Amino acid sequence: MPKNDVINPFIEFANRVANLHADLPEVESIYNAMDSHMRIKGKTRHLFVTGPSNVGKTRMAENYRDKHKAYTIDEDDGTEVDLKPVILMETPHPFTFLEFYHELISALGAPRLSGVPRVNDLKNRAYHLIERQKVKMIIIDEINNIMTSGFNNYSAMDAIKHLANKTNVTLVLMGTPESKELRTLDEQYKSRYRLRSISRFSKCDDEFCDYLMKIEEQLEYPNKIGLGNKETGLPQLLHYQSKGKMGFLIPIIQEAYDILGVNNDSFNDFDTVKLTPDVLNEAYKIIQGDVFDDKLD
Repeated sequence: MPKNDVINPFIEFANRVANLHADLPEVESIYNAMDSHMRIKGKTRHLFVTGPSNVGKTRMAENYRDKHKAYTIDEDDGTEVDLKPVILMETPHPFTFLEFYHELISALGAPRLSGVPRVNDLKNRAYHLIERQKVKMIIIDEINNIMTSGFNNYSAMDAIKHLANKTNVTLVLMGTPESKELRTLDEQYKSRYRLRSISRFSKCDDEFCDYLMKIEEQLEYPNKIGLGNKETGLPQLLHYQSKGKMGFLIPIIQEAYDILGVNNDSFNDFDTVKLTPDVLNEAYKIIQGDVFDDKLD
């Protein structure tokens, strides 16, 4: 085998750390619901997914979009068209109709129009691209931005309803628990958007330990780490540091391995990268700073 084709286990491990991810228990069920909505033709259904900040909603959406990768086809006239089964956009803040359609067009991969285009022109362009690119699902993240923008909430939700009605695509709205109020503005919204939620691990229990074991399995470290074994003290410490939120837990583990040198060119000994409470505490201070000010709910 040529030398360049030899797999370097230390580089491979560093890559696994950099790409570390494990789905939360609720996420698999949400993926199944999204798959169902994508498969069933002729009946458009929608989801409203809520969860506290840093619990992993955006990562879940990115993974689902990446699972349904965009691809290019050649039309009869030779024109290349990028098809995007799933697109992900962020609700603008402050929310305006103009910025909403700009964000939608950007998620479709089209350039931002210069000047000051009319809202209706942007809307028509977005709807045209959605049809042309055969979009089946639009995930709208940070829907709670509507509520803190001083914009009329009902008008914003009505524009989103119009988007669904005119394009016949499935919408997945995602936001903090407070954003559930948007769903209650109209009885139509309640029936239109099926509510699902993602929560943090409130306790260092078996479920949290099982999640840590999923992370350890993904790391494929050659020796036993004991991430999910309470006898090591690691689960209790990681739960305290992360408050049970994936958005903090994963970066702390990644930072700890960076401190241990897995990203250095000289890394060539697995025995030198053992996770300990001291290393995790050092990583925690780097990730969180002196004060943990993230809300639990």
